[in-house]
Amino acid sequence: MADEGTFGEELRRALNHLHEPEILRTSPLVRWLALEAEEDCARALRIALEQAIEAFRPASDPGPDSREWRRYEVLSGRYVQGRTQESVAGRLGITPRHLRREQAMALQALAGYLRLLYDLPVAPDGGPAHEINPGSQGNVEINREMLWLADSLRDGTSEVEPALREAMDLVQALAQQRAISLSLSCSSAIPLAGAPQTVLRQIVLNLVTAAIRNLSPGGRVRLFAQVEAEGIAIIVTASPCSQPTWECLKTVDTAAEMSRRLVELFEGKLVLSELGGILVARVILPLAGRRVIVLAIEDNTDTLQLWRRYLQGTLFTLVEETDPQQALIRAAALHPDLIILDVMLPNIDGWALLRRLRSDPSTASTPIVVCTVLPQKELALSLGASDFIQKPATGREFRAVLDRQIVAAARP
Repeated sequence: MADEGTFGEELRRALNHLHEPEILRTSPLVRWLALEAEEDCARALRIALEQAIEAFRPASDPGPDSREWRRYEVLSGRYVQGRTQESVAGRLGITPRHLRREQAMALQALAGYLRLLYDLPVAPDGGPAHEINPGSQGNVEINREMLWLADSLRDGTSEVEPALREAMDLVQALAQQRAISLSLSCSSAIPLAGAPQTVLRQIVLNLVTAAIRNLSPGGRVRLFAQVEAEGIAIIVTASPCSQPTWECLKTVDTAAEMSRRLVELFEGKLVLSELGGILVARVILPLAGRRVIVLAIEDNTDTLQLWRRYLQGTLFTLVEETDPQQALIRAAALHPDLIILDVMLPNIDGWALLRRLRSDPSTASTPIVVCTVLPQKELALSLGASDFIQKPATGREFRAVLDRQIVAAARP
């Protein structure tokens, strides 16, 4: 199996996005639960997970303090109903920290139930490349800590450059012992990363220490950070390497592997490669920070509902304006970070509205994305649009355009 993460991690990710078909459709669980043949595999996966959670509902009333009832309430409340940890903890009369322990155990129980229900081996298809051995108590604890991190700190953010400098300071002594030189370079005005400061620092620490161990005296480790279309890129290079390969670092007990797991818990990705004797570790983390206000000038309520679903659980907050006559007034009062404009509007020329938005001082520099069924990308860009989406668009396409504009706006 490819590097798709452990069964437990993919289960947690699918549950956190239970009502987002675009994410469920690409989940490895679709294949592991043999749902590929379903006409709507995302819906089939959602139903399968909801039914599995419902199977934990006690047949009789065992009392609110029973383990069975708490386990069901945690799974149903957090994932099916989408309530916050604080809300579920309050309902159960326990602290958020206690809830995290209950939640980790409930997720393990649900994973075990699904494996039995679908007759899966301990690891599906022979096991993902990095599946933890469940027989090891130490690894069970690591898994539990990972799940706590992802669920309790999933909204955490970090300043990139300070986190990288802290990591470099911590490994300085180790590098000196091995006669390895270190350097750090960050592009200016890097926005907040979508991972907590302690997690980002640990990701970098793991990769840098792994690189140092693979170098001979006189080697060099370089660390770069920059904003890219996919998010924030953090790149570690190590050279010259006596063994120019990451393969020896990719087993489950290595620092590099732990970084991979941490990155993926916070919806990022890690790619390890070798280029001419130089080891390269490339981390991509999503952007985070304050909420991004998106003003949608669109009269079709079905379209607006679709967009709301696309942006659920992201950093974007959709503000709707269905009356195009009020669009200029609304935009001037709201000062949105981004405007989505449909040019097929009733009683008004959408192209003329685009030009008015561009000429108005309050919206002249605001990114405007034209979203229409018309194949008029060149026209939209020539009239001042920052980007273009042709309907119908998938959630991934829709979010990619918005992410691209926010990244572009963050650059100096």
